[in-house]
Amino acid sequence: MCCFQAEPHVLKFAVYSALELGYRHIDTAFNYNNEEAIGSAISDWIEAGKGERSDLFITTKLPHVGNRASDVEKFLNIQLKRLQTTYVDLYLIHVPFGFNYNESTLTPKVSSNGFYELDMYTDHVATWK
Repeated sequence: MCCFQAEPHVLKFAVYSALELGYRHIDTAFNYNNEEAIGSAISDWIEAGKGERSDLFITTKLPHVGNRASDVEKFLNIQLKRLQTTYVDLYLIHVPFGFNYNESTLTPKVSSNGFYELDMYTDHVATWK
């Protein structure tokens, strides 16, 4: 089940309903800005005794502002907290390039010409490792 572009209360209901119907793969991403609703639905489903975390396969993605090797753990921990789980089954790099970002908002920096600031120094091989 892909979880993109839905209001949090609608998404929570949809994810819970999908789990009830037998869905076991949840696909989300930091950039979708919906991991809290998904985590809440999964937590409610588990707490209701409907299943266990090990029954699910959760995929999420490293955001385009977190492509530096030094940022991977930071963003993964943010996402685990949002998803209310201790692990994900598959963690992908969302895009093959990165942006510089604002530390306080975790959003891409925008240059004076109105374009996102590309991170030209990321070592993608180090990030994969």
